[in-house]
Amino acid sequence: MIRLKKGRILFFWSLLLWGIGAQTATAQDGTNVVTSDFESWISAGIRLKVHKKWTFELSEQIRFNRNSTQVDQYFTNLAIGYEPFKFVEFGGAFRFSQYNEGDGSYSPHYRINADVTFKHQIKRFSFDYRLRYQFRNELGVTSIEGDYLKHGFRLRAKAKYNIKKIPLEPSFAVEMFSEYEKYTLPVVDKLRFTAALAYDFKKYGKVKLFYNLEQELFTAYPKTVGIIGLGYVYTIKIKKKK
Repeated sequence: MIRLKKGRILFFWSLLLWGIGAQTATAQDGTNVVTSDFESWISAGIRLKVHKKWTFELSEQIRFNRNSTQVDQYFTNLAIGYEPFKFVEFGGAFRFSQYNEGDGSYSPHYRINADVTFKHQIKRFSFDYRLRYQFRNELGVTSIEGDYLKHGFRLRAKAKYNIKKIPLEPSFAVEMFSEYEKYTLPVVDKLRFTAALAYDFKKYGKVKLFYNLEQELFTAYPKTVGIIGLGYVYTIKIKKKK
């Protein structure tokens, strides 16, 4: 029975990876356009909780695309969070990234975002709704050379469930993306669905396994991306001296 269950799981994952593997379509000008892919993201970070209301986090992440065989980008992210009340939290972050240009070279980019998150709880369920504004740009390239600052809004709704007496936390989220630059209009151009499981090892940090499904919208060749990710965060709490 156990072998049968393992076989079913392996078959399911094989079918999933095959269905969302890298696929291309041919545009009218003869160029190949990637319409689906399977990516993997790996991250590790340290969270510093200096106060009940203030949190700082430094993390590193690397992302693979092309059926998870090629480095797409890697970055350092520094974030700060402030929670004045239990039902609202403000945050911001700075990210320095290196993007793979496909020819063996990498281009540096930066991104800055500001967040506001509203929260509430119903029994063992907790919900949060986050609005994010962000902008990013490539370093060393000017607007004269065709590089414009890219702005965007993101709206995410997330639900988590706290399992009684077990440090395992399942969650599900839906997020809408709207990114635009000069001479373009802000429209919802991508959706992301996320299912995740987080396990808190208390003194040893928290591990999170997740699966994202991203779908582009309103484009001639919409891209579908399946993403499996693994994240680790170690939290340091600074206690006040009595």
